[in-house]
Amino acid sequence: MPEHFISQQGTLGAWATNAPDDFDFSEEGFFPVSRLRQQYADYLAAKVLEYEEQKQARHYYHGAQWTPEEIETLRRRRQPIVTFNRTGRKIDQIVGLLLRLRQDPKAYPANPRHADGAEIATQCVRTVLEASDWGFLDAYCAGQAAIEGIGGVELKLVPGDHRDPDVGIDFVFGDDFFYDPRSTKPDFSDARYMGIAKWLDVEAAVELFPDKENALRTLMVETGFDLTTHADREYKWIYVNEKRLRLVEHWYRHKGRWCWAFYCSEILLAQGVSPFLDERAQPMPRFVMFSAAVDHDGDRYGFVRNLRGPQDELNQRRSKALFMSNVTRLIAQKGAVDNVEVARREYARPDGFVEYNQGFQPPAPDDKTADLSQQLALMQDARSEIDSFVNVNPAILGQDGADEHSGVAINMLQKAGIAELGSFLRNYRSWKKRVYRAVWAIVQRTWQGERWIRVTDNEGLAKFIQINGLEADPFGNPVLINAIGALNVELTLDEGPDEANLMQDAYDVLRQYPPGAIPPQVLIELSPLSSKMKQRVLQLMQQPVDPQAMQAKGLALQKTAADITEKQAAAQRHRSQSVMDAARAAHLVSEAHLNGAQAFKTAVEAAGGQADAQPSQPQTGKLPPGEPPLGPPQQARFPAGV
Repeated sequence: MPEHFISQQGTLGAWATNAPDDFDFSEEGFFPVSRLRQQYADYLAAKVLEYEEQKQARHYYHGAQWTPEEIETLRRRRQPIVTFNRTGRKIDQIVGLLLRLRQDPKAYPANPRHADGAEIATQCVRTVLEASDWGFLDAYCAGQAAIEGIGGVELKLVPGDHRDPDVGIDFVFGDDFFYDPRSTKPDFSDARYMGIAKWLDVEAAVELFPDKENALRTLMVETGFDLTTHADREYKWIYVNEKRLRLVEHWYRHKGRWCWAFYCSEILLAQGVSPFLDERAQPMPRFVMFSAAVDHDGDRYGFVRNLRGPQDELNQRRSKALFMSNVTRLIAQKGAVDNVEVARREYARPDGFVEYNQGFQPPAPDDKTADLSQQLALMQDARSEIDSFVNVNPAILGQDGADEHSGVAINMLQKAGIAELGSFLRNYRSWKKRVYRAVWAIVQRTWQGERWIRVTDNEGLAKFIQINGLEADPFGNPVLINAIGALNVELTLDEGPDEANLMQDAYDVLRQYPPGAIPPQVLIELSPLSSKMKQRVLQLMQQPVDPQAMQAKGLALQKTAADITEKQAAAQRHRSQSVMDAARAAHLVSEAHLNGAQAFKTAVEAAGGQADAQPSQPQTGKLPPGEPPLGPPQQARFPAGV
């Protein structure tokens, strides 16, 4: 088997049918090339509609939504070619939603003895995923399945720096992949064979298989043999002038095991038994694929099948409405003009001159308002059909606050638009779980040397976990530390913050009680914190209390309370003194007013009781003319005759 498995192309061509005796036997436990070629030809013959639909789906996603015949027709009509690519936007929205519903690997122990090893298994799988840029691969495969109906990854062993191989992951192009056409399950578990066909330069093929150089170079002769593919880019099995050939990597099930073979045309380049074993130690293929949906004929398809009709109507009605807006429809009596085409052309020009015959009515434009309104209304209906399909509300995607965790995922799936993703999400989640389990199964059997795994905790601090470390026990005997080959764990999906669960719902209910009604340990245990953070917080709460420290803290609190009380008393005394000073000042002012009124009365009596006598002004100043004297109102009023 070559050091690197090849990944990556394949419409239908006619291979010469091999006689049954040519492939009804196996050599050294493997199928001959003739049988493998026949399996590949069976796929090309049975899945014409499927891979043609995949090709069309790719075109629609990228905005190539008009056929050459339609474009030629529109050009003859001089009708504009308009494309409103709502299909691509809708699929991008669906992929964005899947990224929001984060699903990370999480290992759980299969028995109590491996409880501590579950965290090690989780970190090992996440290390492999991070090294392969899983964030990109996950989104790409989800988008490819949404477009073409088939998505997935290929597993490979790459040279490592720990005296053992590392695990690599890469995506599979949809136009490269082929499989058993009798398979109908979304996870391809019932497929008897699968593989990829890739165009390769002859020099690259020689580098991969140096022992087959002469045979490969011999193929660079025109033999008249032609096999078209199901890809958009390639059409022949062998390109003589460009020195390229078509290499097939074929995986098939035989006698209870998965085998692989590389071949080109009739030449077998390499073959062997799968080095990948699952959690039950059974050989498995290196392709982990899934389908968005499978129809009644067993064909696999994505969302473009349901979006293609409204998308075509949107484009065509938009083009028709724009064409109707730019042209004028004339109504005239027969014989009103000598040349109809000249009259139409001149009427369309801003400075045109339309000449009509004497005795006829001049040509007049017809009213197109009703027709144009109908086209626009139907176009809007088609647009609404696309927008309502899997209605992803941007406001929903933004809900990620601390108070919005509980029930968010369930509420999203219950919405009419998101519920349409039910079957797709089911297949997508199952695929991710199979990828995680496959990675862990390979890691357990290939990581045999000592290595360190870098882990970043919730506080952003980096730490390292030793894997397959060798230490000496108290008796001097060597022992393995964190031997991952001996761990027995089960991998599942650890949902992101948008996933509702019973613990989160219970936490939201209990925290609504008054403070102190629920013990803090209960709230911490039900909180959305990680298990490590919960243990750390609970340990801090259970730490023994120093009596002297508590006494000193109590004295400090008492002193602080005494200082506060003293300050409050001083402030109260200050306020009381201010009130007393204000009352004394008011009393003095009142006495001054009474003395002034008495003096005024005495002066009036001394003047002989003249009623118009004016009181003397106080020494503090003169009052303005017409102003009453100072003092309370009852003192300023005198009996009649005074």
